[in-house]
Amino acid sequence: MIGVIAAIVGGLIVGLKTPLLSPVIYLSSKFRRDLFLILSFVYYLALGFKVEVTNIYNINPIIIFAVILPSILLFDTGLRNESKDTISYILMVAMTIGLLVRELFIIAMLITLLYHFSKDNPKKGVFVVLASTSMLMLGLVLCKSVLNLLGASSSQIAYISAVSIIVVLLFWRKTEKLPLEIF
Repeated sequence: MIGVIAAIVGGLIVGLKTPLLSPVIYLSSKFRRDLFLILSFVYYLALGFKVEVTNIYNINPIIIFAVILPSILLFDTGLRNESKDTISYILMVAMTIGLLVRELFIIAMLITLLYHFSKDNPKKGVFVVLASTSMLMLGLVLCKSVLNLLGASSSQIAYISAVSIIVVLLFWRKTEKLPLEIF
């Protein structure tokens, strides 16, 4: 539920209407996981058409905090059976107040990410979030001369994808494989 609130509030901050579909996507995870995955794919394609990022180095930081991170949180929330506790409710209220104060939304979003990913394994979850973000940022800073050329957006996508795959291979070895059933 916290991913839904984050996606809606983030979408309203940026001025997008697409995140208003996030409750439907989240509720589909309660019925069928396959339907959730398909709707998530369509949702992310729609977001990709609405949010135009031509170069990662020229992106508005509020788009990262208001669209991209809540989308990751929405996807993870839909895949897990989340438990509602007092801290989650406090963070939801802080995000809602973030409609008025953007800085509060950004702080609440960062705390939510760290808190959400530390539920399974507190030490490993926080470490993975910090390590993967640091690896990505460090690489983007060190390779700026190569990745910030005219027409290098495909290289930026390849770099971010490669770092994401490395993070998954290093940190998430135990995954539950479910068959995809469409009908």
